[in-house]
Amino acid sequence: MAAHPHSFYPTCLLLDLDDTLYQVEEIPNIVRSNIQGYMRTKLKIPEENIASVCLEYYTKYGTTMAGLVANGYSIDFDDWHAEVHGTLPYSRLLKRDDQLRALLESIPLPKFIFTNADQKHAETCLDLMGVADLFQGIICFESLMEEGRKQGVVNDNKPVICKPTQQAMELALKAAGAEAVTTVFCDDSARNVSGGHAAGMFSVLVGRTSNDCDSHLQVPSLHTLREAMPGLWSVPPSTDNKEGLHVAGTDEDASRVPHVVRRQGVSVECAAPSRRREVKVAAG
Repeated sequence: MAAHPHSFYPTCLLLDLDDTLYQVEEIPNIVRSNIQGYMRTKLKIPEENIASVCLEYYTKYGTTMAGLVANGYSIDFDDWHAEVHGTLPYSRLLKRDDQLRALLESIPLPKFIFTNADQKHAETCLDLMGVADLFQGIICFESLMEEGRKQGVVNDNKPVICKPTQQAMELALKAAGAEAVTTVFCDDSARNVSGGHAAGMFSVLVGRTSNDCDSHLQVPSLHTLREAMPGLWSVPPSTDNKEGLHVAGTDEDASRVPHVVRRQGVSVECAAPSRRREVKVAAG
């Protein structure tokens, strides 16, 4: 893993989609029900085993589908995605988000969606939120699997490549044409964020706090990024402004943005004290 330089300028932003770019509690509940319904009706898994198998595979393999494939189940991926995501009442649950659009539009970096979900799901969500045109690309199930096939890693649709594996992180960086040490990665999953951290990215946990997350930063939502990471709006180093990426750091900031403290000298803290990491940044 390449370590972050003491002061660095971000050049790319990787954003998770579900529960990161938007937070609609009903959607993951419906998706979970759809997954369990697929396991029941299409894979004929006994009802009494479904919940435990679902949790076990999700925890061990990154997604339930990845676990099912790894354990010998034959899955038509298009059929899976049509059942799991294609039946969502998108237009009822997702609306245009002008505040999110303004935030994303103001960040002067290439932006990519990085999701384990399928491309159609991602495109539908982005279109309904009114932000599709602000992203340079979508790194998703199909693109990760296709790149895996090209590299000879995926054969006969196995394994399923997904976050939080290092393989997925490396393929995502390649797809974005980015280097880990200058990439900012935001996700709502503690284990995905830890995976990004292990790959060398500046990793941000969104929407929750975790004592078991290797992260550089934890924020309540993407809407607090300007306050927590003003360096995302920095002028690039080709200009006379030499301000590197920095994290807001007054005591007042720390009370609003969990686990982020101090400016100069600067400690960007993970939730667990044992995982604190020092990243020196320029004063802003």
